[in-house]
Amino acid sequence: MKRTIKAGRRRGALLTAIVMLAVALGQMLVTAPTASASSHCPASDYVDSSQPAAKNIDLPNKTDVTIQPTLCLYDETGFYQSVMVLRWWVSGGGAHCCGTKFNNFAITTWVQKNDVNKCSATDYPGINGSSSGSLTISCTWQSANTSGVSSDGRIVYDVADDGKEPITWQLNGTGPST
Repeated sequence: MKRTIKAGRRRGALLTAIVMLAVALGQMLVTAPTASASSHCPASDYVDSSQPAAKNIDLPNKTDVTIQPTLCLYDETGFYQSVMVLRWWVSGGGAHCCGTKFNNFAITTWVQKNDVNKCSATDYPGINGSSSGSLTISCTWQSANTSGVSSDGRIVYDVADDGKEPITWQLNGTGPST
């Protein structure tokens, strides 16, 4: 009899845990934006996008790197999501070689409302360790007010062995939502 009660309690506890997990996942699916990013902004759900010209970074005594950021602003019923996709590849016809290219390389994106930051995300792509690749970062802000929201970003990099200070590339962000 005790085994049956204990087994019933375990099954009940397990069932409760499963139900709680299902409820939590359901809430995330209902409240979180579903927009996803690839190397280009998808045609649905985005308010605006900005893709500045690719930038070639001259690396002394190393293979140069070209970087291409894309910024997108998504609006899904009061959730605003800023997404930055950074693609990079070696340029100049050389192979990926010759040690550390950057002392530091960081990308940041944020959602702004009337030029006030509401959320931000920063990450560090593995640009030193590969000849090409991409990294996607995002942040999400919730608001019922739908005007004046934009997506902005910046890239800060410090070229290894060049004797110069880090460089900040302030990206022209998306236009504000209306």
